[in-house]
Amino acid sequence: MKIVQQYWKKARPLTLREALEDCVVGKSERGKSFVYKKYYGYVMAVVLRYVTAEMEAEEAVNESFVKVFRKIASFEMHANEQALEKTFRSWLARIAVNTSIDLLRTRKPTSFLEDTSDEEMKSHMVMMTDRLGVEDIMKLLKRLPDIQRSIFNLFEIEGYSHEEIGAMLNIPESTSRTYLTRAKQRLRKLYIAEFSISNNIHS
Repeated sequence: MKIVQQYWKKARPLTLREALEDCVVGKSERGKSFVYKKYYGYVMAVVLRYVTAEMEAEEAVNESFVKVFRKIASFEMHANEQALEKTFRSWLARIAVNTSIDLLRTRKPTSFLEDTSDEEMKSHMVMMTDRLGVEDIMKLLKRLPDIQRSIFNLFEIEGYSHEEIGAMLNIPESTSRTYLTRAKQRLRKLYIAEFSISNNIHS
């Protein structure tokens, strides 16, 4: 009877909870394979918000999963299945974001951050109030400089504060605010340009 139960457990698909438990307790490749295949696309989508080069993005995704499996024992599994899925995705995204930022800083140590004068800091303090469509923003984000794209993502999408972003990127909190403003201004210009071109084509 025990053999039949073991066979049935191996034959049927794993649940997320079983896969995570397998990674922690069983430490087999089955649990890791489940997590990797199920969430590869999700992690890649997070990474691509920061890393636009295909090979670098692939590297960041794989490094993210290495960290996930290394730290998975520290992840707190919620009793509720829906909550477990949500919290695990958030945990994955946090690791992917940090890995992407680390990769950008390593690959472009001198060009990741731009020079910012005091005059520029003051001139960019007015925040934008325009509401751009989410899909439009995601398309246009790839056309922003690394620093602007990263800070926009960290603040607007991931929900980090400017203080936290400053600590992550080793920049003053005021610089984070400045680059966010620049990103929004540039997005607005790109959006207007794209919208004008689209209107001209269809008019």
